[in-house]
Parts: sequence; structure tokens; C-alpha cells
Amino acid sequence: MFSDREDVLFSDLHLKEDTFYFLYVGEIKADCLNQFVSETLGKIHGGRFECISIVPDVMESYPHRNILVINSLARNLYTRTSRKYSCRMKAGEFAGEVSRSATVRRLAEMLIARQGRLYIHVYESLPQLELAQMPGAFLLGPEGSVASIWNNKLYQLQMLSGQVPLMDYRICRNVQELYSSVESVSPEWTEGIFVSRPYSAAGVNSFIIRSPGELLDKEPLNQDTYFISRYVPHDLDPTVLGVVGNEDDVFIAAIADQEIENGNSFRGSAFPSSLSHKEQSEVREHARMVGRALGRSGYRGIFGCDFIVDHQGRIFFVEVNARKQGTTMEMCCTLENALPKDTPSLMEMEYHAVVHNRLPPGRQEIKEAIQGLCWRTYNFKVDREVVTNYFLPMDEDERDLFRQVRQEGVQHKMIIVEHPGHQRCVMPGSFLGRVVAVATNREDMDRDISLGKFMLQESITIRE
Repeated sequence: MFSDREDVLFSDLHLKEDTFYFLYVGEIKADCLNQFVSETLGKIHGGRFECISIVPDVMESYPHRNILVINSLARNLYTRTSRKYSCRMKAGEFAGEVSRSATVRRLAEMLIARQGRLYIHVYESLPQLELAQMPGAFLLGPEGSVASIWNNKLYQLQMLSGQVPLMDYRICRNVQELYSSVESVSPEWTEGIFVSRPYSAAGVNSFIIRSPGELLDKEPLNQDTYFISRYVPHDLDPTVLGVVGNEDDVFIAAIADQEIENGNSFRGSAFPSSLSHKEQSEVREHARMVGRALGRSGYRGIFGCDFIVDHQGRIFFVEVNARKQGTTMEMCCTLENALPKDTPSLMEMEYHAVVHNRLPPGRQEIKEAIQGLCWRTYNFKVDREVVTNYFLPMDEDERDLFRQVRQEGVQHKMIIVEHPGHQRCVMPGSFLGRVVAVATNREDMDRDISLGKFMLQESITIRE
């Protein structure tokens, strides 16, 4: 009914009369969170809620029905080559395409007329998602313009100065200032210099250099604002997930350790953190201070906060992720298996933060590592174009892995999720898949991650 081939690559809609629907707009990597959103909406409003997911991911198989795929880049590549490509879109461009889609707008209008209101769940709130401004639509996430401002690294540094421990940094208004600043600080910043544009994530738009000469190897550089900061040698990169209800009400979920490759490229996380109890307490309170600053600016919802801990145990703030981040699903599952049954989930907390300007009663923070529960993730990205030889299907739900290890006596389990399928071209910078391992001990968990990485590597051929 809604499959308009001008703007939708794939449509699998099958709506039921006795069910309420909400939309999810974002990459497939966060689609798993929608089961928690469904339960939250059903608990609060009564009735059965299901998700219609609008994603840019071109895959052979999806985890459920009611999927719409919008990706003009993949469409154009297919038109030119007759090959099915897995390729990432910039988040803002995807949000804009979704909002302009006649198919999506007809669907939203129909659901609003049928239900009276339409909740829209997002991985990241963006100003380009004008769909959320339709009468009767309600965004389950922070307001897009506020989130966008906070994702600017320069804004973060300026707003958090004096509130959390920052590394030495300099702002460079153009490339010429960048070169001169690097020359100026290099005699003192001997361990390295971190260079970044204001908006960067997972290693994109940032890099580390050891000398001014290495900056020449990065040309051509955009005529843009940059900032540089002193690189601090360290062993641990803790990440914290929290929820802002208001400036006085910030929930901290848990702390995990990030796996960083090449100095600044995020590849996954592991729980429990290897930080000492004292270090974890300090990191939690720094993150809470960040959450309060977010709250004062009107931010409501889930956020992430990254730090480093140097060899002397000193903690430094790295960045805020004013959105959900890579550990959100695992944090949801951790809280579900560590806390009493009726404790609000992270998705329920975000709902109350956005709708009621406060967090719900009954929430509990976990202060310690959970005995007998470890998890680790690994995001397998490709750095060159590859072709998949076969499909690695997801045979279990990630949430079930946690339940089996925590409640059913299973020693360890691993799954590979979000593999694009058989004979797919995967573009550089795109995900080939994600490995999730849950275990009662670190040794089994690490072995399972290695196995998953091997399986993903074996599933591809590098295109010449």
C-alpha cells in the first residue's frame, strides 16, 4: 500500500487492527531497543504497541516485519552497477530523506488519524527530522536543535570548563591557525596531539599526530574550524550511559570500557569496567555533572559520556554523545538482569524525561560490577570495499543471551548481528556486522569475541 518506489528501497508493512504503532528512525544497530520502547508504551498507555522501523540499512534479512528502507546512496549505486550495496548515510541526510518521503508522510498521517498521536523513537535527535514536527507526532528523544548544539565538541569544552577535568586544548579558526598552533604546542605536547573538527565521532573527522610534519600527510584539510588537545597516554577509555530528567535529576546507568583502535576509532565496549571502585565513583560523578549541564540547557533523554584514565589514575573528560550510544542495548539488558522486575528501563526513563520533564519513581542505579555477568561487543567495520560470500544470520535475540547467562545457567553465548547478507557489496566505513558476547567470565567472553571476528572476516572477499 505504501511502497512508493521513488523514495523507498524496501517495504514490508503489515499492520494489525488491534495494535498501536510507533516509528523508529535510525540505523538498524539500535532497532533492538524498540522492544523496550514497545513495553514502555504498553505499560504507560495500555494496549499493544509495535514498531515500524525506517532504516537506511540494505540487508538480506531484517529482525522483524514492518521495515521501510530509505537510502538514496544505495539506490544510486544499484542503478549504476546493478549491485546491492551496504553503505552508510550521514545521519542528517538520512533524517532529511525520511522527512521528505511521501511514503513516510502518508504512513504517519494515516497512523495519527487512526491513533490520535504517533510516537517517533530515534537513535539520534536531529534538526533535519522535520517529520517529528507534524501535528500529532511526539519525539521520544531530546529536542533536535539542543542535541545538535551539544554534539559540537567546541561547545562541550566551553560549557564544561571548570566542571569536569579537561585536557589542554586550543581552538583553531582555520587551517592556517591549525598549522601554527601545532607548531607552537609540539615542543610541550611531546606524547602527541589530537586534532578534531567540531563534529566528529568514532574516528571520523579526527586523528592523532606525533609531530607537525605528520599534519602535512593529512592534506588536503578542509577550510574549517578545528581544535587540538594534548594526547594523554592511557590504558582505559571508560564510557558512561545516563538519562537526563532535568538539571537536578540525572540517572547514571553503568560504566563500560571502550575498545579503541588507532588511538581514536571506537570498535566496541566491555563490562564490567576494569576501573577501581574509586575511579568508577569519580567517573560517575563527572558524568552526573555533565548530565546536569545538559539539563540546564533543556536537554532531556539518554546521553553518553566518554573519559580516559591515564597511567597515574587521573581522569580526563573526552566528549559527550548527546544521543544514544553503542552500549545502550547492553546497558538496558544489564539493568534488566541486575535490578528488581518492576524497575523502570532506560527507555521508560527517557519517555518520562521527554514527556514529563522528570525521571519516573522506582529507578535504581547499580554501583558495583554484577557477579557472574560479563559482556563485550565488537563493531566490525571495513576500511575498503568488500563483497560478502555468504550470510551470517542472527539466530537469537541479544536480550535472550543476557537472560540465558544470568538466569538459566548458561556459561557463555555469542551472536553476530546486522550482517548484510549474501553477495552484498559493503562500502568502506560501513558495518559488516557486530559481535555480542555474554558470559559469566572474561575468558569465555574474549574467546567468543575472537571467534565472531574470525567468522565475519571469513565471510568477505576484498574487491580489487
